[in-house]
Amino acid sequence: EGGDYYLYINGGYVVVNAEGDGIDSNGGIVMTNGIVLVTGPTNNGNGAFDYMSNFSISGGLLVAVGSAGMAQAPSAESAQNSVLINLDSPLAAGTIINIQDRSGNNLLTFTPLKTYQSVAFSSPDLESGNEYTINIGGNVNGEVADGLSTTDGYTGGSQYTSFSVSGSVTLLGTASGYGPGGMTGGGGWPH
Repeated sequence: EGGDYYLYINGGYVVVNAEGDGIDSNGGIVMTNGIVLVTGPTNNGNGAFDYMSNFSISGGLLVAVGSAGMAQAPSAESAQNSVLINLDSPLAAGTIINIQDRSGNNLLTFTPLKTYQSVAFSSPDLESGNEYTINIGGNVNGEVADGLSTTDGYTGGSQYTSFSVSGSVTLLGTASGYGPGGMTGGGGWPH
C-alpha cells in the first residue's frame, strides 16, 4: 500500500542488480546527488524503480535499465531533466546503450548485465532545448565499472533514434504499464 514514505538519495554510489523491483518506495523518492545504477528486472511485472507518489530528481546521475511493462520515469516536477526510452523489443544482455549530444559527446555509455527493454536516464548534462542521439550496440574501449563507461571510447553502434528535450521528462516509445506504480499509475507518467 502507498504511504507517506520517502527514500532520499543525497550522494554516494548505489548499484542495484534486481530480480524484482530495483528501487522500491511505497511513497516517494527524492534524489539530489550521487550515482545510481539499476539493472533489472527482466519480467514485466516489476520495474527498475517503483514509486507510488513522486520521484523528484534535482541532481546526480541515474541509469535504470530493465523490463518495459512497469517502467517509470522521474516525475515531471523534477528540476533535472530525464528521458525514458521504451524500446520496440528487448535487447540482449551486453548490448550497449549510448546517448550522445549533437557534438558527439557521450552523455551515457552503459552495458546492461541482463536483457532489457526500458532505459531511464537522468543527468545534469541533459539540457532543455538540445537534441540527442540514441545508439545501440557497438563497442567501448577503456574502463567500465558496473556497466557504466567512464571514458569516451565508444565506437561502432547503430543509431536507434534522436530526440529533443522539451520538458523535464521526455518519453520515447510505449510500454504496457499498468496499475499503481506502473506507467499508467503512480507518478512516473508525466502530466
